[in-house]
Amino acid sequence: MPQVSNPFLTNKDDDDPILEFKNIDTGHLEIKKIDLGGIPFYPATGSELIAHSLHRLEELREMKRRDLHTHSGPQFVIPFDPYRYAWVRMRRKFLEIAQSSFINLPDGAGLLWLARMEGKKLPELVTTIGYSMNLIRLAQAKGYTVFFVGGRDEVLDKLAMNLKRSFPNLRIVGKHHGYLKGASKQRVVEALRKTDPHIIFLGIGYHKGMKWLMENRGALGNCIIVNMAGELDILAGKRKKAPDSFAIRGYTWLWRTMNRPWRWHRFLVIVYWFFGTLFRRIFRRKKSTEG
Repeated sequence: MPQVSNPFLTNKDDDDPILEFKNIDTGHLEIKKIDLGGIPFYPATGSELIAHSLHRLEELREMKRRDLHTHSGPQFVIPFDPYRYAWVRMRRKFLEIAQSSFINLPDGAGLLWLARMEGKKLPELVTTIGYSMNLIRLAQAKGYTVFFVGGRDEVLDKLAMNLKRSFPNLRIVGKHHGYLKGASKQRVVEALRKTDPHIIFLGIGYHKGMKWLMENRGALGNCIIVNMAGELDILAGKRKKAPDSFAIRGYTWLWRTMNRPWRWHRFLVIVYWFFGTLFRRIFRRKKSTEG
């Protein structure tokens, strides 16, 4: 059974996220990064990825504190399940974003299987919500500012209320609905420039989120942006999350497909990806045997 980070965490009085993550050494991650079909992944646990994010945020904050005019640009965190992996690989412009992203999350059991087929290893699943909640814990502890983009206004209000209940000192500097058309497209970018948050949670859908990242990466400052797809609605309690029996095994994508049958074409993409990966594995094994 695939290992998975705890998908839902709350603020605990006896929990010190800074102490928990600050002393985790992540210096080795860059040299151990693995390539899966042109998309890089860290062979790291969820805790190591959060520690890596903490170290990067501290670097970005130090630049701002010392008024260094070094523009690292936004650091993208992009989740991948089998469908998203296949979809991104079929689109060159989005593949380039994934290749240069800060962290690509293995948020699906298929990614662990793919790594094994390639003779590589990813130690565990890291869910988007689990990663995001740990990032929120760090934001409260370190005083980092956060901005939410996505969903309806009432969803964002409910989300902010839920988070403030568990994280009373969380600094939410802004929130904007996810219907970015016309003037709203520029208005949200201006709001992000003005507030200059440390972390942006983007919840406008996975496909639209990738397009938004591509269009606006040059207009944003030094921050971490998490493409949460539709997970903001789940955190706000406005959309049902996958049962634990699916989530723990990394089959959230399958549960979503079953509950949204009009997206049946996604299942075909996954079938195509699965058999393509399997046939390449068999071909390589046969070739190595003949050689």
